[in-house]
Formats: sequence, C-alpha cells, structure tokens
Amino acid sequence: MDKLTYKISHATNNLQIYNTENECLFFSSWFLEFGKTTAEIYNTEEEIIYKIIKKFKFWKWRISYEIETKEGKKLILISDNKQNSIFKLQLNEDVFEVKIHYFDKKSIFKNGNKIAEINDSFSTSKEKNISNVLLSDKEDLEFVFVIFSCLKTGETHQKPIMKSQKEWISIKDEWSS
Repeated sequence: MDKLTYKISHATNNLQIYNTENECLFFSSWFLEFGKTTAEIYNTEEEIIYKIIKKFKFWKWRISYEIETKEGKKLILISDNKQNSIFKLQLNEDVFEVKIHYFDKKSIFKNGNKIAEINDSFSTSKEKNISNVLLSDKEDLEFVFVIFSCLKTGETHQKPIMKSQKEWISIKDEWSS
C-alpha cells in the first residue's frame, strides 16, 4: 500500500499541515496562559477542535499532555520513560504510541502497527521549517497532527534536553527512503 505524503509548516508557535495540493487541512498554535503552555488545534473553518495543556510531572520526571476534544472528552498523552522518547495514549479501544528517534524522526503506532513517520530534521528537508509526514491511512491524519502538535507545544529553538542521541529509540522499520 502506498504511503500518503503531507507537510507540516513551522512558524514560531504555529503549525499547519498541507496535503500534496498545498491545501491547509488543520492548523495549531501554542501560547502561555496563566503559567501553563496551552495549544489549540483548528479545522479549516477555524473552529477549535482540540485543546492541549502541556504539563511536567516533577515527581515522575515525565511530560504529559492533557487533550480535550470539542465534545469535552479528556485524553492524556504521557511519557512512558524518563527520557521522554516514548509516549502513549488510550483513545477508546485504540492505543497510540509515539517513538522519538535519532535526527528528529518520530514514528506513531496505533495498536502496535506503524501508521505514521515524521521527519522533523529541517537540514534534510528541501524547504526550511518543513516536516515531512508519511501516513498509511488518511483516517488517522487528524489525530497524528494532534499528537505532533502536542510534542511541539512550548518548543523553542533550544539545545536538546538529552545529552546524547544514544538515549533515543533506534528506527527498526523506516519507511522513508
């Protein structure tokens, strides 16, 4: 099965995802609100479809993201390790897992099957501040963008927290060529 290709444009604290026809499908922005880093995700009609609050759990040394849908349902994307390189989220019967790899690549799994690969290393992209997304099913695009927005919420251009890339997860089944 062919993989679907999308691009995510980064501009300061804004993200926009585009299809191959360069049409914007969703966009998000993050900001500080009462000491919390908060993000909102919008559809093409500029309606808020998700709200995200980024939290750091000091006692466990883990990052978590509280996601609220427009219907009011609350979800939590939480780090599964101290390096914050694996995240998990339960959505109904589906379990989503994110693995952050070397060179700013991310893999997203749904029930153990890889559904998306994101190459976030701008140096390998032909366009500056563009992430390349490979997706196996169009139905997962919205939630893949929500997960990516979570990971980018509050991110500024700083040195990485990890001292060594040896702490990242190695890629076992790379899709990109």
